[in-house]
Amino acid sequence: MKKITYWLALGVLLASCGQQAEKGTFNIAVHLTNAPLGPVFLEELTLKEVKVADTTSLKDASGKFTLKGTVPEQGLYRIRFGNSKYIILALDAGDMKIEGDYDNLDKIKIEGSEASEALQQLLADANEKGQALTGEMRVIDSLQTAKIPDSILQEKVKALQQKEQDLQQSFLSYAEKTPYPANAVFALSMINNPNILIQEKQIVGSIEKRFPENTLVQSLAARMTEMEQQGTNASGGGEEEENMTAVKVGDTAPDFSLPDPSGKVVSLKSFRGKYVLVDFWASWCKPCRMENPNVVKAYQQYKNKNFTVLGVSLDQKKDAWLKAIQSDGLAWNHVSDLKFWDSAVVPLFGINAIPTNFLLDPQGKVIAANLRGDALEQKLQEVVK
Repeated sequence: MKKITYWLALGVLLASCGQQAEKGTFNIAVHLTNAPLGPVFLEELTLKEVKVADTTSLKDASGKFTLKGTVPEQGLYRIRFGNSKYIILALDAGDMKIEGDYDNLDKIKIEGSEASEALQQLLADANEKGQALTGEMRVIDSLQTAKIPDSILQEKVKALQQKEQDLQQSFLSYAEKTPYPANAVFALSMINNPNILIQEKQIVGSIEKRFPENTLVQSLAARMTEMEQQGTNASGGGEEEENMTAVKVGDTAPDFSLPDPSGKVVSLKSFRGKYVLVDFWASWCKPCRMENPNVVKAYQQYKNKNFTVLGVSLDQKKDAWLKAIQSDGLAWNHVSDLKFWDSAVVPLFGINAIPTNFLLDPQGKVIAANLRGDALEQKLQEVVK
């Protein structure tokens, strides 16, 4: 989440330079104050799986560790700590230094990788805009409670929707102009609605032409072809995303019971009779927080029409979990065993990334998965009468 810098305006020159991704060995020297003791993983992020590239363990309070390996081309990687906080990188060969405070990973300093610096800035800018949208959504919610005239409310809703569309378009623009293939793919992955990618497939085509040898870009192009062939639409979430979990559309969702913030144990089965969005998220997950305004919007519109949301958090710290619920205005049921990726629901649903969600019908059957952006609202409009 970090630097949509003005090098984007330099266009062709930097685009041609960006194609010369280094190949060979890498060395990442990390120094983070307040970093927790325990395992540290360097993981490669592909469109289908997460691969461990290197591991180490932080055994003292120095906050210093090193990750090494080889990389055939520029790719997306993350440094993940034992509690699942992470740093996203666009990794090439060479030496990289990362310094900062573990408690404020948004402000880390990276040297030796212009691509990673640019990626960090992209994330920071997106997070700032996402938080602003969340704030505006809360204002609109308060206006709804105040029962202001519909004409004024609709004007504000329309303005908010335009800002959401502008944010999605900014990701497309970034992907089209960035000289770094990994950053281009990541920017497109931040787009909530798969229909936007299909409609703007020429941008994916232009990225493929600029970086024809990059495996990540090739995978993206292949996924786009699959989405078109399968007739992916905004109401379904896409078969590729469904395959990333053990639970598929058409399955009956497995039941589970977890405590809510008060300690009361709540079961998924207790929501039978309603359409329910089972939303897996966490306070520390920036993409989750950026997606929350869309869930809030859909919830406010359909909460009185036999629809609700069950938020399932992969948090560990209760205070952070409760603060995020309040800050993002998530006025629905929430549960968590506060065990991060060791939560009992992770293997039950086969979750390997968040945000992940499943829309269940009143009988508990999964009718859609991984609904993003306007896709949730569109699917509810289709099924909730």
